[in-house]
Amino acid sequence: MPLSASKKYFKRIPPTELCDDPILLCEVRVFLESYKTASRMLRLVCDDERSSAADREAGIIYYGTVGGDRDYWLTRLRAVRDFIDSLENRPSKMLLYYHYVRGLTVERTAEELDISRRNAYRLKKKALGLAAAAYPAWLEAHTTPAESTT
Repeated sequence: MPLSASKKYFKRIPPTELCDDPILLCEVRVFLESYKTASRMLRLVCDDERSSAADREAGIIYYGTVGGDRDYWLTRLRAVRDFIDSLENRPSKMLLYYHYVRGLTVERTAEELDISRRNAYRLKKKALGLAAAAYPAWLEAHTTPAESTT
């Protein structure tokens, strides 16, 4: 890879833009990883709805669903995507999208971004720092007063 290609990914980010609070970093990581959980649960709900329709035709009645509320999981998916979309356009945003939304490994994401695996892990660390710095403001803007009291 030419030197100029790697330089575009590693422009100096001022330390004030990065968050180094381990609790907040962990919270952001869990929030971003919830996309995968929400995707799986949504698939479960859809499968449950399909099988329930077939069971109703056969006269079998079940009470409750395995996956829960479809709207909840769709809202969760949208929230993670909205958060990533709200971040400043940088290569770190692309890494977060590829890794958490598309579900690619960091190694595969490095191939997509045409950077080394080592630099991809560095970029992921910076991306999580940037995301953690932006998360409290985003959460405050996207949380209704009723949600914050529960």
